[in-house]
Order: sequence, then C-alpha cells, then structure tokens
Amino acid sequence: LSFTITSGERIALKGANGSGKTTLMKLMLGELEPTSGTIQRAEARAVYIDQEYSLIDNSLTVLEQAQRNRSTAGAEHEVKTRLDRFLFPIADWVKPCSALSGGERMRLMLCCLTLQDHAPDLLFLDEPTNNLDIQNMEILTAALEAYTGTLIVVSHDVVFLEQIGVEREI
Repeated sequence: LSFTITSGERIALKGANGSGKTTLMKLMLGELEPTSGTIQRAEARAVYIDQEYSLIDNSLTVLEQAQRNRSTAGAEHEVKTRLDRFLFPIADWVKPCSALSGGERMRLMLCCLTLQDHAPDLLFLDEPTNNLDIQNMEILTAALEAYTGTLIVVSHDVVFLEQIGVEREI
C-alpha cells in the first residue's frame, strides 16, 4: 500500500469489517509500527477519536472534562458557553462522563476540541456515526464541515461522507 495525504484533504478509509482500517489509522498515527515497510509522517498535531471515545475520562463530570480541555487562555464562561452550544444544559454539567450516551460522548469530544487553542492538523474518526440520532448527526456534520484540517474517517455511511466533503477513498 502506498499513498500520500496532503494538508486539508478529506479521506474515507473503506473496507470490510476486520480488514484493518483501524490498524491503518493507528499506523498513520504512530501508535503502531509496521512489521515490514516504512511509514513517513510529517509533524502534525493529530487527534484520534475511536468508537469508544476513549479520550473522555469517565471519572470526570461533563464540566470537568471540558475544563481539562480548555486552553490556558480560555475563560471559565467560555467553557460553559461551549457546553451549552453543544447541547449540555447546566443540569448536565455535573453528570459523570461514564453515564453519557454515544451521541453525548461525541458531542462532548467535539466541544472539547473547540476549547483548545488550535484545532488539530489531522483528525481521525473511527465509525463516528455509530449510534448517533439525527440531532447528534447534524451536530457532528456541522462541526466537521467547519473543520479546515485534514480529515480521515472510517464510515460506511455514504450520505454522511458526502455531507462532510470526503474527496477520495483509500
């Protein structure tokens, strides 16, 4: 397999279940090393959002998770404003992250990404639409449409891939 990814591209990784799409993403991220061949990676700030949203700390509340991800310059009121924008009302701020649904976890991940000083250069999404309702799909789609970095996504949802502007497939 040989390919090049350029800045700002939107790529879908396609293949049957169990064919190695997640493994390929982990190789690109440097989380795994190839058993043969080489991988050349440019320096980039990358974020990998897996199907379990493992970047979320289940021991924290929604507010604590958002606060942990805000930039040092970000004000407290900005965290609360963003949570509200991502459909987390005040009553949900004390909710433990372990009690969040898949859609809520995705929204919280996106909210946390917007609280950082710089968006990641490269965003990897592994089956991001699994278990999302229509409202959460719309939020995810809008967030990804606004994202200007490089996007690599594993998804079998053709309409979703079209909506987020995927340009090619690997």
